[in-house]
Amino acid sequence: MGTSGAYTPSPKWSNLKTDVTNTLNSGAIDGVKAQALVSDFIQQLCGEPEEGFGKLPRDFGTATPAEALKELNTLLSALPKLPSRHIWSALASGGGGPPRSERTVGGRRGRKGGKTLGGTTVRPVARRLATFLSDVPKVGLRQALINAGVTSIDTLPPEKIALAVADVLAAEANLLVQAELRDALSMLMEEICAEPQTFQEAEQMFLQSAYNLQSVVQLLFECYIMERFKTFFCEHESKKHGYDAADKILKEARKFVSTEMQLEKAGRRDLTEVNWGGAEGGKIIDAILQRTIAVYCDI
Repeated sequence: MGTSGAYTPSPKWSNLKTDVTNTLNSGAIDGVKAQALVSDFIQQLCGEPEEGFGKLPRDFGTATPAEALKELNTLLSALPKLPSRHIWSALASGGGGPPRSERTVGGRRGRKGGKTLGGTTVRPVARRLATFLSDVPKVGLRQALINAGVTSIDTLPPEKIALAVADVLAAEANLLVQAELRDALSMLMEEICAEPQTFQEAEQMFLQSAYNLQSVVQLLFECYIMERFKTFFCEHESKKHGYDAADKILKEARKFVSTEMQLEKAGRRDLTEVNWGGAEGGKIIDAILQRTIAVYCDI
């Protein structure tokens, strides 16, 4: 994924760039070091709207994992519990597991492109993703695709459906952060709708993800963080450590937090009735982002 070319972070990132270089120079990367680097990166993203998640409340990112999970569960408590058959169906799909980017993304060469602006895109796209997935149980995949803006459905090969959804949800990708977001969304879509052989198989995969929305939205945020991290550090470290150096750090960090990152399965709520374009949907999206950040930054 991605296009060729280098990206030079602003001087504000120089200390973190030095920390990444020193860690790679020291040899083997363990989970503690990797988490510390990713934590510092995320915290800096939170404080710089032009580089990260958009404008956030001042205290955003300061909650502990337990506090963030409590806040999320409070928001979800009014929603109906998901029937057990849907829980097991969702778990069987593998949704919410380690992202595909936990493995090396081959051939990453950094990027070239427009100004690094518009970091607010990830949360609105998370809303559009949740809206699309929520539509699938209600109207079926075909109509959900139409509602999302996917065209030529009858001639679309099953294995291309996921990327077609990513294209319409991410919209234009002419700015650097928008291209990163499109890559993150494509990575997620390939994870939750992996190589279906028929339209019916694709529909079942999306249906399972609809009943696993918490983990799917969380995974989108993780994929986005990973894409941003690789943009900042891949090209800089490539000559000495190879283009997969940033992937190695991310893999170890994800492995280190994997147990804590798994959201509670018991009592999972049905999020398909949420109005993702309204205030309730926005609060839930932000709470899932807060939870994701809290786990990675809990040192």
